[in-house]
Amino acid sequence: MPREKEPQGSPSELELLKIWYRYNSTVRKKYLQEIFERIPEDERYRDRGASFPSIVDIFIHVIDAYRHWFIFTYEDRLLEFERLRGKKRYLKEDVEAEERQIEAYLQDFMESLKQEDLGRWVAFKQDAFFGKITLRDMMWHMVEEEVQHRGELNALFWQLDIDPPIIGWNDDWKKQISEEEYRKLKAEHLSGSLRPK
Repeated sequence: MPREKEPQGSPSELELLKIWYRYNSTVRKKYLQEIFERIPEDERYRDRGASFPSIVDIFIHVIDAYRHWFIFTYEDRLLEFERLRGKKRYLKEDVEAEERQIEAYLQDFMESLKQEDLGRWVAFKQDAFFGKITLRDMMWHMVEEEVQHRGELNALFWQLDIDPPIIGWNDDWKKQISEEEYRKLKAEHLSGSLRPK
């Protein structure tokens, strides 16, 4: 996720959420590709005793979670919600189609948001349960949900002796500088001017 220049001031919470959602979107696509290109088919669908049976099931669960919260909970349509996971053996093109569909929805959703929307309550009914959640909490929950299952996928990749497609937060966070700039920044850092107060 390259940045053109260092932002001035602190980003708003909404800007941070948008950055996280863009990051997760980029990384999700890479995992989808790696699951279907590097993991042998029998291992891809084997019950691995994880949070959901197979590696593909875990990936589908993340898409299901976005659908659950952003489409069916947010729009108060939980009675219509049907999980994708467990319905069939998803092939690469099936998963890509589902991922594209939720990604398009999320992009439109994120573009429509304003900072003040984050504090709004989302009311929902699930069976006999009536609930509410702030939009802020719903959105941060999905950041955590995806990162949690990505860690789980990493462990399963490693069990197969396959390196997962770990992608840094910001691939250009390390910037090359001159020795002169290094000495200046090092002196500032050691003098305490760059230390938190």
